[in-house]
This record gives sequence, structure tokens and C-alpha cells, in this order.
Amino acid sequence: MGSRRSLAFAAAGGLLGLLVVASPVGAGSSARVGIGEANDRYHFNPVTAYINVGGTVTWANGSDAPHTVTSDAGSELASPTIGAGKTYGHTFAATGTFAYHCSIHSYMVGKVVVLAAGVNPPPTDTLSPSSPGTQDRSIPLAFLVLVGLGGAIVGLRRIRPAT
Repeated sequence: MGSRRSLAFAAAGGLLGLLVVASPVGAGSSARVGIGEANDRYHFNPVTAYINVGGTVTWANGSDAPHTVTSDAGSELASPTIGAGKTYGHTFAATGTFAYHCSIHSYMVGKVVVLAAGVNPPPTDTLSPSSPGTQDRSIPLAFLVLVGLGGAIVGLRRIRPAT
């Protein structure tokens, strides 16, 4: 009986860990994307912005040149020309991934990932695209979630063996 109780606590701990990792953020989060220059090339920073549905992304032009925020497909993003020192904001009403570019400098690309209300956006990497050490941090987070879920399932199966 003692080992079943220990397994129940382990399973409950695994489920609690998953809830902590996936703790909700209120809908309508916001993000800021800087437009800058490094190594004689303009860029969006961060390249990928995460927000919740109903949230707003604001692009701030910190460079000396004009830029745009233009959808790669569709018409979700269609900013006017954003002059030096100016900003452009857009509120997203639907979930999805919205890829965009600057129509003046076509090599400038970025994307906005709009998550459902209550889903916790991952931390934003604010390193410029040319900075060493830029990496995708979603893989380790996904691994931790899967390990926690696996531990919870194993613990629950030991408490109630399959018939």
C-alpha cells in the first residue's frame, strides 16, 4: 500500500509540474518588435514574437531608414511606411502564425505566433539575427513537458493497472 501511495504522489507531482509549466497568461498580451541595424543590414528583433489572441504587437523603427510590416501571405499585416523613430501596432484577433517582411528591404523577415487565450507564450529571445548564440528555446521546454507527462502516465498506470 505504501508504494501505491508514493506512486500517487509522484503522479500528482508530475501533473502539478505540467500545470506550472503551462500556467496561463491573460489574453491580450503584447509584444514589441524593434527594427534595427547590425552589420550594415536591417532586421526585426525579435524575429519571432509570441502573443495571445487579442494581443497587440508594436513595431518600433530604431533605424535611420523607412520600413514596412507586410504579410507574406494574405493581408493581415499591411503597415504604411514606418519612418525613423516611428511605430506601428497591430492587434491580432485569431490564432496562427503570421509571417511578414519589409517590402523595402525584402531580406528583413519575421513572424508573429498568436496563441489561444490562456496559453503561456515562451520567453522571447531578443538577440539580433546576427548575434552568436541565437537559439530556439522551445525544444527544451517541449522535452520537459513530455517528460512530466510521461512520468504522470507511468505513475497513474501503476496505481490502476490496465485490465
